[in-house]
Amino acid sequence: MNGLPIVCIFGAEDVQLYSDTEAPDFETRALDCRCFYDDSDLDRILIEQRPHVVVTFGDINHFQRLWSAPFEIRRRWLHFDDGNDLDQVGRAVFNCYLSVCLDRREEEPLVSVFTPTYRTELRFLRPLLSLRAQTYRNWEWIVYDDSDDNGATATLIGGLAQADHRIELVRPGRHSGIIGEVKAKACALSRGEILVELDHDDELTPDALKWVVEASRQHPEAGFFFSDFAEVDSNLNPLKYPDGWGFGLGSYRKEQVNGRELDVVNAPGISPKTIRHIVAAPNHFRAWRRDTYFAIGGHNREIHVADDFEIMVRTFLHTRMVHIPRLGYIQYMDGRNNTQRLRNKDIQRHVRYLRDRYDRRIHERFLELGVNDYCWDVDRGCADFRYANPDNVQVASLTYAG
Repeated sequence: MNGLPIVCIFGAEDVQLYSDTEAPDFETRALDCRCFYDDSDLDRILIEQRPHVVVTFGDINHFQRLWSAPFEIRRRWLHFDDGNDLDQVGRAVFNCYLSVCLDRREEEPLVSVFTPTYRTELRFLRPLLSLRAQTYRNWEWIVYDDSDDNGATATLIGGLAQADHRIELVRPGRHSGIIGEVKAKACALSRGEILVELDHDDELTPDALKWVVEASRQHPEAGFFFSDFAEVDSNLNPLKYPDGWGFGLGSYRKEQVNGRELDVVNAPGISPKTIRHIVAAPNHFRAWRRDTYFAIGGHNREIHVADDFEIMVRTFLHTRMVHIPRLGYIQYMDGRNNTQRLRNKDIQRHVRYLRDRYDRRIHERFLELGVNDYCWDVDRGCADFRYANPDNVQVASLTYAG
Protein backbone atom coordinates (compact mmCIF):
# COMPACT_ATOMS: atom_id res chain seq x y z
CA MET A 1 0.00 0.00 0.00
CA ASN A 2 1.70 3.22 -1.12
CA GLY A 3 2.08 6.14 1.27
CA LEU A 4 1.79 4.24 4.56
CA PRO A 5 4.50 3.45 7.12
CA ILE A 6 6.26 0.27 5.94
CA VAL A 7 6.64 -2.53 8.50
CA CYS A 8 8.75 -5.60 7.72
CA ILE A 9 7.70 -8.57 9.89
CA PHE A 10 9.93 -11.59 10.43
CA GLY A 11 8.90 -14.87 12.02
CA ALA A 12 5.17 -14.68 11.24
CA GLU A 13 2.87 -14.98 8.24
CA ASP A 14 -0.14 -12.96 7.10
CA VAL A 15 0.06 -10.49 9.97
CA GLN A 16 -1.73 -7.16 9.59
CA LEU A 17 -1.08 -4.49 12.18
CA TYR A 18 -2.94 -1.27 12.93
CA SER A 19 -1.79 1.88 14.70
CA ASP A 20 -4.75 1.75 17.09
CA THR A 21 -7.83 -0.31 17.83
CA GLU A 22 -10.12 2.44 16.61
CA ALA A 23 -9.86 5.84 15.00
CA PRO A 24 -12.15 8.60 13.69
CA ASP A 25 -13.63 8.07 10.26
CA PHE A 26 -11.37 10.75 8.81
CA GLU A 27 -8.19 8.86 9.89
CA THR A 28 -6.69 5.58 8.76
CA ARG A 29 -5.29 2.95 11.12
CA ALA A 30 -3.55 1.00 8.37
CA LEU A 31 0.12 0.07 8.23
CA ASP A 32 1.86 -1.41 5.20
CA CYS A 33 2.91 -4.80 6.62
CA ARG A 34 5.18 -7.14 4.65
CA CYS A 35 5.93 -10.58 6.11
CA PHE A 36 9.05 -12.73 5.76
CA TYR A 37 9.93 -16.13 7.17
CA ASP A 38 13.29 -15.05 8.65
CA ASP A 39 16.06 -12.46 8.29
CA SER A 40 18.39 -14.63 6.19
CA ASP A 41 18.01 -12.26 3.22
CA LEU A 42 18.01 -9.10 5.30
CA ASP A 43 20.19 -6.92 3.06
CA ARG A 44 18.01 -7.51 -0.01
CA ILE A 45 14.85 -6.86 2.00
CA LEU A 46 16.23 -3.61 3.40
CA ILE A 47 17.25 -2.45 -0.08
CA GLU A 48 13.94 -3.33 -1.72
CA GLN A 49 11.47 -2.56 1.07
CA ARG A 50 13.06 0.39 2.92
CA PRO A 51 11.09 -0.31 6.13
CA HIS A 52 10.32 2.32 8.73
CA VAL A 53 9.95 -0.38 11.41
CA VAL A 54 11.14 -3.99 11.70
CA VAL A 55 9.17 -6.46 13.87
CA THR A 56 10.24 -9.96 14.87
CA PHE A 57 8.26 -12.72 16.59
CA GLY A 58 9.60 -15.82 18.34
CA ASP A 59 13.07 -16.55 19.67
CA ILE A 60 15.10 -13.36 19.45
CA ASN A 61 18.32 -15.35 19.03
CA HIS A 62 17.09 -16.56 15.64
CA PHE A 63 17.60 -13.10 14.13
CA GLN A 64 21.37 -12.89 13.99
CA ARG A 65 21.52 -10.63 10.93
CA LEU A 66 19.38 -8.06 12.70
CA TRP A 67 21.58 -8.35 15.78
CA SER A 68 24.63 -7.50 13.67
CA ALA A 69 22.94 -4.76 11.62
CA PRO A 70 24.05 -1.12 11.96
CA PHE A 71 22.39 0.95 14.67
CA GLU A 72 20.21 2.79 12.14
CA ILE A 73 18.44 -0.55 11.52
CA ARG A 74 18.46 -1.78 15.12
CA ARG A 75 16.87 1.45 16.37
CA ARG A 76 13.74 0.61 14.35
CA TRP A 77 13.58 -3.03 15.48
CA LEU A 78 10.85 -4.28 17.87
CA HIS A 79 10.79 -7.87 19.13
CA PHE A 80 7.85 -9.81 20.62
CA ASP A 81 7.90 -13.36 21.92
CA ASP A 82 4.53 -14.04 20.31
CA GLY A 83 1.68 -12.34 18.48
CA ASN A 84 -0.99 -12.81 21.13
CA ASP A 85 -1.67 -9.07 21.43
CA LEU A 86 -1.44 -7.59 17.96
CA ASP A 87 -3.25 -4.43 19.08
CA GLN A 88 -0.40 -3.68 21.46
CA VAL A 89 2.14 -4.55 18.77
CA GLY A 90 0.48 -2.17 16.31
CA ARG A 91 0.53 0.72 18.78
CA ALA A 92 4.19 0.05 19.57
CA VAL A 93 5.02 -0.06 15.87
CA PHE A 94 3.45 3.32 15.17
CA ASN A 95 5.22 4.91 18.15
CA CYS A 96 8.50 3.40 16.95
CA TYR A 97 7.85 4.83 13.48
CA LEU A 98 7.36 8.30 14.98
CA SER A 99 10.55 7.96 17.03
CA VAL A 100 12.54 6.97 13.95
CA CYS A 101 11.19 10.00 12.10
CA LEU A 102 11.50 12.57 14.88
CA ASP A 103 13.97 11.58 17.61
CA ARG A 104 17.71 12.13 17.54
CA ARG A 105 19.78 9.25 18.85
CA GLU A 106 23.20 10.38 20.02
CA GLU A 107 24.61 7.07 21.26
CA GLU A 108 25.51 5.99 17.71
CA PRO A 109 24.83 8.96 15.43
CA LEU A 110 24.17 8.24 11.79
CA VAL A 111 27.03 9.53 9.64
CA SER A 112 26.09 10.63 6.12
CA VAL A 113 28.94 10.35 3.64
CA PHE A 114 28.25 12.34 0.47
CA THR A 115 30.00 11.85 -2.86
CA PRO A 116 29.45 13.61 -6.20
CA THR A 117 30.46 11.39 -9.10
CA TYR A 118 31.37 12.20 -12.68
CA ARG A 119 32.40 9.46 -15.13
CA THR A 120 34.18 7.69 -12.29
CA GLU A 121 34.36 4.19 -13.80
CA LEU A 122 36.09 1.55 -11.67
CA ARG A 123 37.84 4.17 -9.54
CA PHE A 124 34.54 4.19 -7.65
CA LEU A 125 35.69 0.97 -5.99
CA ARG A 126 38.19 2.95 -3.92
CA PRO A 127 35.64 4.87 -1.82
CA LEU A 128 33.25 1.92 -1.83
CA LEU A 129 35.76 -0.53 -0.36
CA SER A 130 37.03 2.05 2.13
CA LEU A 131 33.51 2.60 3.46
CA ARG A 132 32.87 -1.11 3.80
CA ALA A 133 36.08 -1.34 5.83
CA GLN A 134 35.01 1.31 8.36
CA THR A 135 35.17 0.28 12.00
CA TYR A 136 32.20 2.60 12.65
CA ARG A 137 29.32 0.99 10.81
CA ASN A 138 26.38 3.33 11.33
CA TRP A 139 26.70 5.27 8.09
CA GLU A 140 24.81 5.97 4.91
CA TRP A 141 26.32 6.95 1.58
CA ILE A 142 24.63 9.49 -0.68
CA VAL A 143 26.14 9.13 -4.16
CA TYR A 144 25.03 11.92 -6.50
CA ASP A 145 25.89 11.04 -10.09
CA ASP A 146 26.36 14.14 -12.24
CA SER A 147 27.77 12.24 -15.23
CA ASP A 148 26.76 13.06 -18.79
CA ASP A 149 27.38 9.58 -20.16
CA ASN A 150 23.87 8.29 -20.91
CA GLY A 151 23.64 6.48 -17.59
CA ALA A 152 26.85 4.42 -17.85
CA THR A 153 28.22 5.59 -14.49
CA ALA A 154 24.83 5.30 -12.80
CA THR A 155 24.46 1.74 -14.08
CA LEU A 156 27.87 0.77 -12.71
CA ILE A 157 27.26 2.36 -9.32
CA GLY A 158 23.70 1.09 -9.14
CA GLY A 159 24.90 -2.47 -9.55
CA LEU A 160 27.45 -2.07 -6.76
CA ALA A 161 24.91 -0.35 -4.51
CA GLN A 162 22.62 -3.38 -4.61
CA ALA A 163 25.01 -5.13 -2.23
CA ASP A 164 24.53 -2.66 0.66
CA HIS A 165 21.32 -1.03 1.87
CA ARG A 166 23.32 1.94 3.22
CA ILE A 167 24.14 3.19 -0.29
CA GLU A 168 21.71 5.51 -2.04
CA LEU A 169 22.36 6.45 -5.65
CA VAL A 170 20.81 9.69 -6.88
CA ARG A 171 20.69 10.48 -10.57
CA PRO A 172 19.22 13.90 -11.44
CA GLY A 173 17.32 14.67 -14.58
CA ARG A 174 20.04 16.93 -15.96
CA HIS A 175 23.81 17.35 -15.78
CA SER A 176 24.90 20.30 -13.62
CA GLY A 177 28.67 20.61 -13.85
CA ILE A 178 28.70 22.98 -10.87
CA ILE A 179 30.35 21.12 -8.02
CA GLY A 180 28.92 23.35 -5.29
CA GLU A 181 25.39 22.70 -6.49
CA VAL A 182 25.96 18.94 -6.70
CA LYS A 183 27.39 18.76 -3.16
CA ALA A 184 24.56 20.88 -1.76
CA LYS A 185 21.94 18.63 -3.33
CA ALA A 186 23.66 15.49 -2.06
CA CYS A 187 23.73 16.87 1.49
CA ALA A 188 20.08 17.90 1.24
CA LEU A 189 19.20 14.22 0.75
CA SER A 190 21.19 13.05 3.77
CA ARG A 191 19.69 11.94 7.10
CA GLY A 192 22.77 11.83 9.31
CA GLU A 193 23.81 13.97 12.26
CA ILE A 194 27.32 14.27 10.79
CA LEU A 195 28.09 14.91 7.11
CA VAL A 196 31.41 13.69 5.69
CA GLU A 197 32.71 14.62 2.25
CA LEU A 198 34.34 11.84 0.20
CA ASP A 199 35.47 12.34 -3.39
CA HIS A 200 34.51 9.72 -5.95
CA ASP A 201 38.00 8.26 -6.40
CA ASP A 202 39.53 8.63 -2.92
CA GLU A 203 39.63 6.56 0.27
CA LEU A 204 38.81 7.01 3.92
CA THR A 205 41.11 5.13 6.28
CA PRO A 206 39.36 2.44 8.37
CA ASP A 207 38.94 4.49 11.57
CA ALA A 208 38.01 7.78 9.89
CA LEU A 209 34.31 7.79 10.75
CA LYS A 210 35.02 6.54 14.26
CA TRP A 211 37.36 9.49 14.84
CA VAL A 212 34.77 11.97 13.58
CA VAL A 213 32.12 10.63 15.96
CA GLU A 214 34.56 10.59 18.88
CA ALA A 215 35.75 14.13 18.12
CA SER A 216 32.15 15.36 17.95
CA ARG A 217 31.55 13.96 21.43
CA GLN A 218 34.82 15.33 22.77
CA HIS A 219 34.11 18.83 21.42
CA PRO A 220 30.35 19.50 21.53
CA GLU A 221 31.04 23.20 20.98
CA ALA A 222 32.50 22.52 17.53
CA GLY A 223 30.62 22.06 14.28
CA PHE A 224 33.42 21.06 11.90
CA PHE A 225 36.17 18.41 11.87
CA PHE A 226 39.16 17.82 9.58
CA SER A 227 41.95 15.25 9.48
CA ASP A 228 45.47 14.74 8.21
CA PHE A 229 45.76 13.22 4.74
CA ALA A 230 48.14 11.73 2.19
CA GLU A 231 48.27 12.44 -1.53
CA VAL A 232 49.27 9.68 -3.94
CA ASP A 233 49.26 8.98 -7.65
CA SER A 234 47.23 6.19 -9.23
CA ASN A 235 49.98 3.68 -8.35
CA LEU A 236 50.01 4.71 -4.67
CA ASN A 237 53.33 6.50 -5.02
CA PRO A 238 53.47 9.30 -2.43
CA LEU A 239 53.26 12.92 -3.60
CA LYS A 240 54.59 15.95 -1.75
CA TYR A 241 54.52 19.73 -1.95
CA PRO A 242 57.85 21.60 -1.92
CA ASP A 243 59.42 22.55 1.39
CA GLY A 244 57.86 25.66 2.90
CA TRP A 245 54.40 24.96 1.50
CA GLY A 246 51.35 26.37 3.23
CA PHE A 247 53.16 29.67 3.99
CA GLY A 248 55.79 27.74 5.90
CA LEU A 249 53.18 26.08 8.11
CA GLY A 250 52.78 22.76 6.28
CA SER A 251 54.79 19.66 7.17
CA TYR A 252 54.90 15.89 6.67
CA ARG A 253 55.46 12.68 8.59
CA LYS A 254 56.04 9.12 7.38
CA GLU A 255 53.44 6.38 7.93
CA GLN A 256 53.12 2.81 6.74
CA VAL A 257 49.78 2.08 5.06
CA ASN A 258 49.11 -1.40 3.68
CA GLY A 259 52.82 -2.07 3.34
CA ARG A 260 53.59 1.25 1.66
CA GLU A 261 55.31 4.26 3.18
CA LEU A 262 53.29 7.42 2.61
CA ASP A 263 54.06 11.07 3.23
CA VAL A 264 51.24 12.19 5.52
CA VAL A 265 50.36 15.86 5.74
CA ASN A 266 50.30 17.29 9.25
CA ALA A 267 47.32 19.49 8.46
CA PRO A 268 48.04 23.06 9.60
CA GLY A 269 45.78 24.45 12.29
CA ILE A 270 43.42 27.34 11.62
CA SER A 271 45.48 30.52 11.69
CA PRO A 272 45.48 33.91 9.92
CA LYS A 273 47.23 32.68 6.77
CA THR A 274 45.88 29.14 6.54
CA ILE A 275 42.20 30.14 6.49
CA ARG A 276 42.85 32.82 3.89
CA HIS A 277 44.15 30.56 1.13
CA ILE A 278 43.23 27.17 -0.29
CA VAL A 279 46.81 25.85 -0.14
CA ALA A 280 46.68 25.63 3.67
CA ALA A 281 42.96 25.55 4.51
CA PRO A 282 41.51 22.25 5.79
CA ASN A 283 41.66 19.56 3.12
CA HIS A 284 40.19 16.05 3.37
CA PHE A 285 38.51 14.73 5.22
CA ARG A 286 36.05 17.48 5.97
CA ALA A 287 33.04 16.82 8.19
CA TRP A 288 30.24 19.00 9.52
CA ARG A 289 27.58 18.59 12.12
CA ARG A 290 24.28 18.60 10.28
CA ASP A 291 23.01 21.68 12.11
CA THR A 292 26.19 23.60 11.32
CA TYR A 293 26.18 22.70 7.64
CA PHE A 294 22.66 23.94 7.05
CA ALA A 295 23.05 26.95 9.36
CA ILE A 296 25.83 28.29 7.13
CA GLY A 297 23.82 27.58 3.99
CA GLY A 298 25.74 24.53 2.80
CA HIS A 299 27.88 24.57 -0.33
CA ASN A 300 27.46 27.56 -2.60
CA ARG A 301 25.36 26.39 -5.55
CA GLU A 302 26.69 29.06 -7.92
CA ILE A 303 30.44 28.58 -7.54
CA HIS A 304 31.92 26.13 -10.05
CA VAL A 305 35.46 26.13 -8.59
CA ALA A 306 36.96 26.89 -5.14
CA ASP A 307 33.68 25.92 -3.50
CA ASP A 308 35.65 23.98 -0.90
CA PHE A 309 37.68 27.06 0.09
CA GLU A 310 34.63 29.31 0.24
CA ILE A 311 32.69 26.97 2.52
CA MET A 312 35.76 26.62 4.76
CA VAL A 313 35.74 30.37 5.34
CA ARG A 314 32.00 30.44 6.11
CA THR A 315 32.44 27.48 8.44
CA PHE A 316 35.26 29.26 10.29
CA LEU A 317 33.11 32.37 10.70
CA HIS A 318 30.30 30.33 12.25
CA THR A 319 31.74 27.59 14.46
CA ARG A 320 34.81 26.11 16.13
CA MET A 321 36.84 23.72 14.00
CA VAL A 322 38.56 20.57 15.27
CA HIS A 323 41.76 19.11 13.85
CA ILE A 324 41.97 15.31 14.06
CA PRO A 325 45.74 14.61 13.88
CA ARG A 326 45.31 11.17 12.33
CA LEU A 327 45.67 9.93 8.76
CA GLY A 328 42.00 9.87 7.83
CA TYR A 329 42.07 10.25 4.07
CA ILE A 330 44.05 9.13 1.01
CA GLN A 331 43.64 11.47 -1.93
CA TYR A 332 44.46 10.26 -5.44
CA MET A 333 45.98 12.90 -7.70
CA ASP A 334 45.76 11.53 -11.24
CA GLY A 335 47.64 13.05 -14.16
CA ARG A 336 46.92 16.66 -15.09
CA ASN A 337 45.94 17.82 -18.55
CA ASN A 338 45.57 21.27 -20.11
CA THR A 339 41.93 21.55 -19.03
CA GLN A 340 42.89 20.90 -15.42
CA ARG A 341 45.71 23.46 -15.59
CA LEU A 342 43.25 26.10 -16.82
CA ARG A 343 40.85 25.13 -14.05
CA ASN A 344 43.62 25.52 -11.47
CA LYS A 345 44.23 29.07 -12.69
CA ASP A 346 40.53 29.78 -12.30
CA ILE A 347 40.67 28.37 -8.77
CA GLN A 348 43.52 30.73 -7.89
CA ARG A 349 41.56 33.68 -9.26
CA HIS A 350 38.48 32.74 -7.23
CA VAL A 351 40.52 32.22 -4.06
CA ARG A 352 42.03 35.72 -4.31
CA TYR A 353 38.72 37.44 -4.88
CA LEU A 354 36.91 35.37 -2.26
CA ARG A 355 39.62 36.16 0.28
CA ASP A 356 39.20 39.87 -0.42
CA ARG A 357 35.45 39.58 0.10
CA TYR A 358 35.77 37.81 3.45
CA ASP A 359 39.00 39.42 4.67
CA ARG A 360 37.63 41.81 7.29
CA ARG A 361 35.13 39.29 8.63
CA ILE A 362 37.97 36.80 9.05
CA HIS A 363 39.93 39.43 10.98
CA GLU A 364 36.97 40.16 13.24
CA ARG A 365 36.48 36.43 13.87
CA PHE A 366 40.09 36.05 15.02
CA LEU A 367 39.62 38.99 17.38
CA GLU A 368 36.45 37.34 18.72
CA LEU A 369 38.38 34.12 19.37
CA GLY A 370 41.29 35.94 20.99
CA VAL A 371 43.75 34.87 18.30
CA ASN A 372 46.42 37.26 17.05
CA ASP A 373 45.72 38.07 13.38
CA TYR A 374 49.41 38.67 12.82
CA CYS A 375 49.20 39.29 9.07
CA TRP A 376 46.58 42.05 9.37
CA ASP A 377 47.72 45.46 8.14
CA VAL A 378 45.89 47.95 10.33
CA ASP A 379 46.62 50.96 8.13
CA ARG A 380 45.42 49.33 4.92
CA GLY A 381 42.61 47.35 6.55
CA CYS A 382 43.50 44.04 4.92
CA ALA A 383 45.69 40.98 5.35
CA ASP A 384 49.24 41.01 4.01
CA PHE A 385 50.88 37.63 3.47
CA ARG A 386 54.32 39.26 3.42
CA TYR A 387 54.20 39.60 7.20
CA ALA A 388 56.50 36.99 8.74
CA ASN A 389 55.10 34.14 10.79
CA PRO A 390 55.76 34.47 14.54
CA ASP A 391 57.88 31.78 16.18
CA ASN A 392 54.77 30.15 17.63
CA VAL A 393 51.73 30.63 15.44
CA GLN A 394 48.58 30.74 17.55
CA VAL A 395 45.74 28.66 16.10
CA ALA A 396 41.98 28.98 16.42
CA SER A 397 41.30 25.28 15.88
CA LEU A 398 40.77 22.73 18.61
CA THR A 399 42.50 19.33 18.64
CA TYR A 400 41.00 15.86 18.99
CA ALA A 401 42.80 13.86 21.66
CA GLY A 402 41.81 10.29 20.87
